[in-house]
Amino acid sequence: MGLRNKMFLQHAVTIIMLLAAMYIVANYTLNKSMIERDTQTLSQYFTLHRIETLKIVSDKKISMEQLFSGTYAPFIASHLAANSNFQVQLFALDETIVGSSSDKDNLLKRDDIRAALQGESASVITEREGVQTMVFSAPFWYEGKIVGGFRYLLDLSQNVETLRRMRVWFVGAAAGCLVLSLLASYSFASFLMQPLHALQRALKRVSVGDFNHKIEVNTKDEIGELAENFNQMSHALQHHIELLHYEQGKQKAFYDNITHEFKTPLTSIIGFSELISKMERIEDIQECNHYIRKESSRLLNMVEELLQTSLKGDEAWRIRPEKVDLGVLLTDCLRIMKPTLEKSMISTTVNGSHFEVCLDPKRTQQVLFNMIDNAVRHSDCTHLHFEVKEQENSGTVRIIDNGVGIAEQDLPKLFLPPEEKQDRAISKETHGLGLPLCKQLMELQGGELILSSRPGKGTEVKLVFSKEMPMKALLQN
Repeated sequence: MGLRNKMFLQHAVTIIMLLAAMYIVANYTLNKSMIERDTQTLSQYFTLHRIETLKIVSDKKISMEQLFSGTYAPFIASHLAANSNFQVQLFALDETIVGSSSDKDNLLKRDDIRAALQGESASVITEREGVQTMVFSAPFWYEGKIVGGFRYLLDLSQNVETLRRMRVWFVGAAAGCLVLSLLASYSFASFLMQPLHALQRALKRVSVGDFNHKIEVNTKDEIGELAENFNQMSHALQHHIELLHYEQGKQKAFYDNITHEFKTPLTSIIGFSELISKMERIEDIQECNHYIRKESSRLLNMVEELLQTSLKGDEAWRIRPEKVDLGVLLTDCLRIMKPTLEKSMISTTVNGSHFEVCLDPKRTQQVLFNMIDNAVRHSDCTHLHFEVKEQENSGTVRIIDNGVGIAEQDLPKLFLPPEEKQDRAISKETHGLGLPLCKQLMELQGGELILSSRPGKGTEVKLVFSKEMPMKALLQN
C-alpha cells in the first residue's frame, strides 16, 4: 500500500471515530437534556397542583384522609390533568393508586411510589409495548408529615421522535462531512506526495548517474527542506564527479602523451645500436655511443618526470624556455633521427642560418622528433627538406616532404584528441596523440604549429618560435 493510501486510510478512520464519538455524545446529551427538562417541568406542575389541591381541600371542607380516598381522588386527578399532555395519579400511604386521570394501565412498577413515600421525589423511565413513559412521583406533605403523593405519567414518544430526527440529521450531516473530508484528505495527500514523487524520480535518475535533475518545491516544511538538501547533495555529487572526470582526463592525457614520447628515444637507441655492429671506424662507434647515452639520459629524465608527476599530482607540462640556436637544435635532432631516416631510405636537405629564439630544448626536440616520425610513418615520402628562417620577432622551421599528402577536409581532425576522432582507427602504428601534443607544446612555448597539405603534393609543417620569453613560462617559473 502506498504512502498516500495509508495517509488517506488513517484520515478516514480518524474521521469516522471522531464522528462516532460526536454521535454518542450528542445523543446522550440531548436525551439527558430532554429528561431533565421534563423532570423539571413535572416538578413545577406538582408545586402548582399542590397549591391548587390545598385550595380545593379548603373550599370543599374535606380532610386529607378524604383527599387520598377513592371518593375525591379520581375527581382531583382528572381536574389537575385537564389541558395537559400527561396523566395524573394520586396514591395513598399503602402505595395504592386511589385516583387517576386516565383509565389506562396504572403501571405495575411502584419503585417511584415507594421512594416518594420515603420523602424524596423520584423519576423513572419505563417502556411497555415499545412506548417509553416517564414516571415522576412526589410526596404530599401536610402539617409536617406525608399523607400521600402525586404521580405523573408522561408519554415520551415526542422525545423519541425528536431523537430519531436528530439521528437522521446527524447521520446525513456526518456522511456529507465524511465525504468532503475524505476528498480533501485525498487531495491534500496527493499534494503532499508530489514532492515525494519528484524526489523518488530524482533518486532513480541519481541511481543511474544523472545528477542534473533538480526538484522544485515551494513549501517551507520538512519536505521542502528535504528537497533542498537533495538538490544540494545532487549538485555536490555532480560537481565532484565532474571534477574527478576532469582530473582523470588530465592525468590520462598526460600519461598518454609522455608514454607516446618514449618511442622516439627508444627508436634512436635501437637504431644507433644496430649501426654500431656495422661500423669499423672508432670515431663512428664513439659517435653512436654518444647519441645512445644522450637518448638514454633523455629517456631516463622522461621517466623521472613521470614519477614526479605521479607523486605530486601535477599533470601540466613544465616549460623551461631559454635562448637556443634554432639551427643547432635542428641539426642535433637530425643526427639523432639519422638511423631511422636511413632505415626508411629517406634523404634530407637543410637550408638555413643560425640564430637564437626562446624555446624549451627538450619540448622542441619532442616536437621535431614527432614531425619527422610522422613523415616517416605516414607520408610515404622519399625526401625531407628542412628550412630555418629568421624574422624580426620570431624564427621558423619548415619541414616539407614529397609524400602522398592529406585531404584538406581531414586536416582539422589531425589536431583533435584521440577520443574525438571517431572515424580514425587507433592501432599500434598510430595513436592519434602526436599532433595534438605538439600543438600544445608549441603554444606553451609561445609559438605556433601550422600544417598545410594537398593530396599528391606532399605536406608542409611550419613551426614558429618567438624571440621573446613566453608569458606562460614566466608564470610557471
